Amino acid sequence: MRRLIGITGGIGSGKSVVARIARCNGFFVYDCDLEARRLMQEDSRLVACLKSLLGEEAYLDDNSLDRKYVAFRIFREADLREKVNNLVHSAVKEDFLRFAESKDSKVFVESAILFSSHLAEVCDSVWMVIAPEEVRISRVMARNNVSADEVKERIRVQSEEFSCLPEEKTEFLDNGGEVPILEKILKLLDE
Repeated sequence: MRRLIGITGGIGSGKSVVARIARCNGFFVYDCDLEARRLMQEDSRLVACLKSLLGEEAYLDDNSLDRKYVAFRIFREADLREKVNNLVHSAVKEDFLRFAESKDSKVFVESAILFSSHLAEVCDSVWMVIAPEEVRISRVMARNNVSADEVKERIRVQSEEFSCLPEEKTEFLDNGGEVPILEKILKLLDE
């Protein structure tokens, strides 16, 4: 029987680690960030809409998305972020449902924006990965070569995402380094 499970958490919490563990244990995992990038390159309708919203400079000479430019714009312009998100989320949700349709086991969807993208609505349960803010800031600074202030701003922007978690279907996974997360994940995968 197919079961859809969302993996979410704020930037630097360790969502990708949890998804990687699920994948290494033979489960299907749909990575929303990766697939959104693919769709923003390959889906001609989506590309045209993004260029209309963000301008031609949203794409580089080689037709790849200028991620730094887009991030700069959407993290500073709330209205624009909402419009871009609505376009991309819709395309990703459709793509995920096609991906999951042919599977008959647990299927995971990894997304920092599981709720605002409306993917949580199609999930049977949600795994919320959490970690202390200072740990998250340190991880993102090292990974993305950005300042602490830039990470704090992204955390602030994302904070609304988790304001109304459906507790009845949410499993919290502490990835702060003090509690071994692997054991809990493996137990959940076996359930």
